This record gives sequence, C-alpha cells and structure tokens, in this order.
Amino acid sequence: MSNWYYAGSDRQQHGPVSAEALKELIGTGHIDAYTLVWREGMPQWVALAEVSAELGLAMGTASVPPPVQPVPGTAGNPYAAPSTPAYTTPQAHTPVGPIPNHLVWGILTTLLCCWPFGVVAIVYATKVESRRAEGDIEGAWEASRKARLWALWSAGSVGIAVVVGIAFAVITEMTR
Repeated sequence: MSNWYYAGSDRQQHGPVSAEALKELIGTGHIDAYTLVWREGMPQWVALAEVSAELGLAMGTASVPPPVQPVPGTAGNPYAAPSTPAYTTPQAHTPVGPIPNHLVWGILTTLLCCWPFGVVAIVYATKVESRRAEGDIEGAWEASRKARLWALWSAGSVGIAVVVGIAFAVITEMTR
C-alpha cells in the first residue's frame, strides 16, 4: 500500500495518507479531480483524475484536467516531491503586476510622524517583494495591505495628536 501526498485547496502539501484515506477526502471539499497528487515511484505530481483508475475511482475522462507542468529540475527526482511541492499549474505562470510595497510611506511616517507605527510599516513593506518572489502572491498582497495600514496609523496618530494639542491650547486659553 503506497502513501500518497496531495496539494490541498490551501496550496499546501498534505500527507502521507493511504489510498483509502485519499478516496475518503473526495467530495469533502478538500480534494477533487483537479487536485495534484504524488506517491513514491511517480516522476512528478499529477491530477487525481489521471490516477483515478489506479485508485479505483470512477471519475470518467471528462473530468481530466489539462496536463500539469513540472517545475524545471524536479521531474525525475521523487525524493524532492514530499518535502516541497514540486508542481505548478499553467495558471501559476500568469504574470502578476507590481504589488505596491508602501516602503516610501513607511519611511516617511517613521521619520516625520509616529516612529513605532512607521517601523511596523517598514517591516511589512520589506516582506512584499520577498513573498512575491517566493510565489506567495496572497501573502505579498497581505503584507502590502498591512504596510499601508500601519503607515496610515502612523500618519493618523500625528493628526490626532495635533487636534488634541490644539484643543488643549484652546481650552487652556479659555480658562485664563
């Protein structure tokens, strides 16, 4: 009985699981015919529909997805597959436009506004490009959003401090 690995809907590798456990996951929302699977002895990750006969599944040929493109340099190395998902789909090669990192705003708010919030903005801004380079597009957008949010908090905190300062000066002047 072979152990199987699969790439879940969360784009993370799961396993090892038995063939029976893999069959039980079908229809639960975790895996479907397009889910990429791998077991020792296979040269690369394939769609579940491509190995349905081996597993005794009746998926039919209509559900077979387009072929999976292996990551260069991993197709003949089954030992690389369990530790890192050695697969990409054609959609994964779709170019992604620039993701704003808001680093300039982080630096400016650190220097001119509230530095604790600005430093957090800089930290998130520096994560954008590294996550994008790793292929974690969702993570890059999340880091971009957080960098912008912390830069806004930094600038907003100065605005609040100015309003409170003016209100305090007016109240002090009125009580004289």
